[in-house]
Amino acid sequence: MDASELRQNLDVACASLLNGSVSFETVIDALLRAGEFESALGDAAPSHSAPAESLTNVLARALWEEDRNILKSLPTLLGELRLLSLPEQVSISPPEGFAYYALHPLDFAALASNVAESCESAAIIGIRSIGTTLSAIVLGAMRHRGRPSDRITVRPTGHPYDRVTRLTREQSHWIDERYQKGYTFLIVDEGPGRSGSSFLSVAEALQQAGVPEDRITLLGSRPINPDELCAKNAATRWRRFHFLWAQPARYGRFNDDIYIGGGHWREALLGSSVGEWPSCWPQMERFKFLSRDRKWIYKFEGFGRFGKCVLDRAQLIADAGFGPSAESAGDGMIRTPLIAGEVLTPASASRDVLVRVAEYCAFRAREFSIGANRGPSQLPEMVRFNVQQVFGIDLDLDLSPLSVTEVLADGRMQSHEWAIGPDHKLLKFDSCTHGDDHFFPGPTDIAWDLAGATIEWNLKQEDTDFLLSKYYHFTRDNATHRLRLFLLAYSIFRMSYCNMALSSVTGTPDFSRLRCAAEQYRLTAEHQLRRLKQLPDSESHRLQTKSVSLPYLSPEAGSAA
Repeated sequence: MDASELRQNLDVACASLLNGSVSFETVIDALLRAGEFESALGDAAPSHSAPAESLTNVLARALWEEDRNILKSLPTLLGELRLLSLPEQVSISPPEGFAYYALHPLDFAALASNVAESCESAAIIGIRSIGTTLSAIVLGAMRHRGRPSDRITVRPTGHPYDRVTRLTREQSHWIDERYQKGYTFLIVDEGPGRSGSSFLSVAEALQQAGVPEDRITLLGSRPINPDELCAKNAATRWRRFHFLWAQPARYGRFNDDIYIGGGHWREALLGSSVGEWPSCWPQMERFKFLSRDRKWIYKFEGFGRFGKCVLDRAQLIADAGFGPSAESAGDGMIRTPLIAGEVLTPASASRDVLVRVAEYCAFRAREFSIGANRGPSQLPEMVRFNVQQVFGIDLDLDLSPLSVTEVLADGRMQSHEWAIGPDHKLLKFDSCTHGDDHFFPGPTDIAWDLAGATIEWNLKQEDTDFLLSKYYHFTRDNATHRLRLFLLAYSIFRMSYCNMALSSVTGTPDFSRLRCAAEQYRLTAEHQLRRLKQLPDSESHRLQTKSVSLPYLSPEAGSAA
């Protein structure tokens, strides 16, 4: 991303605070932007990051301290940022906990306050990216309790399941100074993820720098079973260190409502036909509730600009008549009315339904076009990687049509995401985030949604042709020639997604659902490979497939870990 644009966005967010618009929402928006900017400078130009670090610290304290005099230093700090000579481009990634997983910053502040009760002084090390913001929150809480504290940030590198942290000379000196003063070392990040390797790499780097295990504490966002971590010897390595996590206390106002995250929405919204429930990856679902009177759905859609973008999309979709109305419910939550109506199944794919689906895809292609201001999609790399891993095939195909980044697709075209509303109009749910989260597709071609509808509704060829003809009628865009590649990309991604989810649902009914779904997507992918002449047409050809432990699911990171 353009570094000057990133700084300008931060400047605008802070300007609203200086103009008197001070609230939890405006402070956290500025804080997330400051942490993002500091993290980017830490990666690209660490010698320039001091003013950004100070700004993040100020905004972190302002988030939960009532004394607004803290913000008086903003003009000076912003002035220092404007004088910085920035690199042209920097790399950023969304803070997943704040954007997707309802990690409340005040819960992390509460965790730090508890740690301060038994910690006389703290050397805080944030793991970039989100650990930058979290480390500033921990620093603010420790200093509020009168504990001498300082912080730095580090960037582990390498394979997602085998990260390595290499300390600079300056960082090693910083660590040694605080070790000599008797500081406790707090390593701060979201997670741990599937592997735990980022936390472990930083803790072990501290050990190599001379810090003993009993002076190292890991602060994360969720409880974990070390035996489930998939880094090398993860369980043994993890148990050497003390680990504490933030308790999710800030959403207690929903205690009397019905929790429908983690796949529980199926029981609440689809009825008791358990055998017909769709598969899901419970740990990757958004935090959501159904109100006790069953009139409203509350769903976490992100703090700051992340939630605002989702709300803007939801309102646009509602205004066009394709979805329910939406409004902010605070703390990153968005409220929508529960539409009492018939939830569809693949058998519901009548011509009238397909016309509505085509009309919706045409609407998204028009209203959610993002232009050509982004780099090419990583979909081609995802497809090549997972096809080779699962089928053992090096694709001999031009995958460049998959590189398009024109539209924020829906990404969830399954039949159960559609229902017939009270006015007999077909409405689309869950339509605002999946095309713009940390999984594929990211910005893409609307053919992703056309492929999703084709596969998820089990459309016959004549029905697919009808869908495409109606889409062409609404847009004059002939997507037929692009669809085969997107059918392959969609089925490959969904197959890999389901396979990766299996390890997290062992021993639950979702294991068999996901395994069945993965096999169906695999068969669809195999069919598409044959159509694209990447496999022999002979029925006697037996394709050898294998299990994949690390599918390529996430743009930039290269995996979901």
